[in-house]
Amino acid sequence: MELTDDEQSWIQAQLAVVDRFVGDYSSGQVLAGLEGVDHAWARWLERGDDAEDPDTIINAVAVALGQAIVEALDGFSWVTVFEDGETDLGVTGLPGVDVLIFPADLVALEYSTRTSSFLVQTRDHLVESVNDLRG
Repeated sequence: MELTDDEQSWIQAQLAVVDRFVGDYSSGQVLAGLEGVDHAWARWLERGDDAEDPDTIINAVAVALGQAIVEALDGFSWVTVFEDGETDLGVTGLPGVDVLIFPADLVALEYSTRTSSFLVQTRDHLVESVNDLRG
């Protein structure tokens, strides 16, 4: 389903959070786009600042990843997905490309394994895979 106005506002709010996050963890070296988020993520993990409430950062970083995918792939957009009585935000290329990506799940998995640099690589891999599907 298409996003509601509240969901669109939430995505925009998460992008503002990630901008502050990059500023806070850029170590004086502000990189543009997803590269900057990747750098900030690594510094955040390295400093151990995730002890209190990592969900805020995980959600914001997930939205940054999802938005980077939407911007990199023509025809991709954010959608609300209903599954087992729950809703989640995903990125899809339907109806053109049968792909559904859950950025929050990807970021949560990398957080659980303490992967310090994965965002750019993940985006690039997904873009390449989708382009391969398109032929």
